[in-house]
Amino acid sequence: MSATRTMGISVTDVDTEAKLPLGFQYTQPAETTNDIGEKTWTYIFNDDGTTAFAIGDIVVRDPTATTEDMYGCIQAPATTAAHAFTVVGVAQHTIAGGSYGFVQTKGKALLRTGTENMTADTVCTSGGSAAGCALIFANGTIGVIEIGFSLEAEAADATTFDAYINCLGA
Repeated sequence: MSATRTMGISVTDVDTEAKLPLGFQYTQPAETTNDIGEKTWTYIFNDDGTTAFAIGDIVVRDPTATTEDMYGCIQAPATTAAHAFTVVGVAQHTIAGGSYGFVQTKGKALLRTGTENMTADTVCTSGGSAAGCALIFANGTIGVIEIGFSLEAEAADATTFDAYINCLGA
């Protein structure tokens, strides 16, 4: 079943006008051919008028948002891990600044590395070397959200890697 038949748009559609209520969630059914399970997507607004979300960018609620409060999002900050319930999801396609679109909040997804290597089978979080990048979760800081679990190793070159994600802030 396609997302388009269920809600009128696809999870990859991006527009400067809202096509669904912000925070709307769509659960993409598991496919029998690839055994990756369901994926959950959340409809958000890119609250940064100039910065596009790239594939693998971790996005968080914009604490300065005066409009689109709950689902007005920015890239997760660099070098400081985001706290639980602020991370809304991870972009799986480009979402231009000032545009509406879906980010993935649960399931197998792509995350992006910064200048740190990502090892396979490792818990990861936001707070990498660049905005939106992932980092190996090592310090157990209370309140910091573990974005997901890496499914493969990836070199430190701002490329994407497979992970299982579960963002509580959606």
